[in-house]
Amino acid sequence: MSNTSSSSSNTQSHSSSGPTSSHDLNLVDVLFSSALDGEFVRDQIAGTYKKYDHASDSQTADPFEANKAIFPIDSALLLKLRNREIQAIRTAESGDLQAGVDQLSQVITEYPHYSSAYNNRAQAYRLQNNDAQALADLDQAIRYAQDKATLGQAFTQKAIILRAQGDQDAAYYNFSQGAKCGNEVAQMAAPKENPYAKLCGRMVAEAMRQLVVPGNK
Repeated sequence: MSNTSSSSSNTQSHSSSGPTSSHDLNLVDVLFSSALDGEFVRDQIAGTYKKYDHASDSQTADPFEANKAIFPIDSALLLKLRNREIQAIRTAESGDLQAGVDQLSQVITEYPHYSSAYNNRAQAYRLQNNDAQALADLDQAIRYAQDKATLGQAFTQKAIILRAQGDQDAAYYNFSQGAKCGNEVAQMAAPKENPYAKLCGRMVAEAMRQLVVPGNK
């Protein structure tokens, strides 16, 4: 579509009180959609997606730097732990979820400072609808994390659970921390969970509804 025709179409829609165009209806649909799943794709299509800017947040998320010194894990041991973790994940994915949890629990019992095992056991607990235990594990994963990927995933998992529980402020904080660690889901979610952005978004959405659908209250 050319710029000329687009400009003409826009002029007609603002100067006419006729039927709402399909473009405007789609815009309203995007503005009023609130589900986490799929909303980022709609935002990208609509051109409204904004990447999370960690420079605008004064909080930091880098405890893994200190943890490397406090809870050292040498490369040989780390390889063994990862292999056991992979086996536990495969067990869970094969359908025996509890056996996978038990294998991860054994790793944690032997090496209680190994963050990744807490992170993966939390995922298993979520599949068992045990959010309380999942949150406890994620707190431990965050406490002992020694790399950004694990830390970011833990913050993001925690944010998703808290969001589902209705704790929007805590969800935003954890999404923002996950975003700083480079987690892509958190980077997409953090701007949407910002309470100030949400308030502005609702105000803009209401203004657009009044503009696009005349007479709607």
